[in-house]
Amino acid sequence: MGEMEAVVCSKPMEMGVKRVPIPKPKGNEALIEIRAAAVCRSDVSGYLGKHPLVTYPNILGHECSGIVAEVGPDAKGLEVGQEVAVETFFELCGRCPGCRRGQYNTCKSPKIIGHNVPGAFAEYMLANSDFLHPKPGKISFEEAALAEPLSVAVHAVKRCGIGIGETVAIIGAGAIGLLTLQVAKLSGAAVHVLDVVESKLEVAKGLGADMVFNASKADPTAEMLAANGGEGYDYVIEAVGSPRTLRQTVDLARAGGTIMCIGFSGREADEICLSRITLQEMRLLGILGFCRDYPTSIKLLSNDLVDVKPLITQRFALEEAESAIRLMLERPNEVLRAIVIPGRA
Repeated sequence: MGEMEAVVCSKPMEMGVKRVPIPKPKGNEALIEIRAAAVCRSDVSGYLGKHPLVTYPNILGHECSGIVAEVGPDAKGLEVGQEVAVETFFELCGRCPGCRRGQYNTCKSPKIIGHNVPGAFAEYMLANSDFLHPKPGKISFEEAALAEPLSVAVHAVKRCGIGIGETVAIIGAGAIGLLTLQVAKLSGAAVHVLDVVESKLEVAKGLGADMVFNASKADPTAEMLAANGGEGYDYVIEAVGSPRTLRQTVDLARAGGTIMCIGFSGREADEICLSRITLQEMRLLGILGFCRDYPTSIKLLSNDLVDVKPLITQRFALEEAESAIRLMLERPNEVLRAIVIPGRA
């Protein structure tokens, strides 16, 4: 099919636009013409050489959507020209305990788009047809690309089991925190959000947060507990990934409450108070991405139940992908999700 433009990360902190061959789909693969690719923290980690799964040289980018340009001989239920949201998984081992249980997000040796197989910062990309989801016509390609982080939020709320009338504290008003806020509200919960960036707290208010708190104040934990009637929260969702905020979850959760860890930085929180978790019968949960949550996310977007548009803070052309990553790295308070758009002038 000729050549395409792709942003190749040849080694950590070295990216550039190159002309590379357009890949040919085999087996159940499909060739996707990329229409939108969002930049997330994993891309920043890959750019810095700090992500354990990312190999080099490679094409980063995994939150994406596009149009089916060609299908492999074994791909079923796909048509050329079909608009799709792309789930991140490319290949699973099928043999490990996670795969055997159907918990494919915990596969021991997965191939992941934009990590150890070429990703979405390119004009075209190969995808596994089993992980392609039809994009409803009423949602944009940009919104469909954000079905990926929305699926993380859906998975977290489902795993918690949040119900009507329960209380939720979300630490971190980044993209994942703001999406989790919306999904938790759909479950009927009262949701309070904590962050240090006032502009992100304003977005949280606009997306339905019952109360917001600025963590730069002297004692935000005391303020949040007072606002919750002096009691801890039923659920505390940590969406930052720092040791400090993880330790804070124990102070905010009630006896018998649940702490959910979404944020991941690769650093350990050595001082989290396990004795309080034990003596107050708290549950400590974690999630790894998502598993069978894409269909729910796409329905939420299609039915206008979750709004991802306020999360799109910048747009970049394909050749500006490194600038998008560096903006997220150097001025994170200004970015929720930057979108890379191949063909954008």
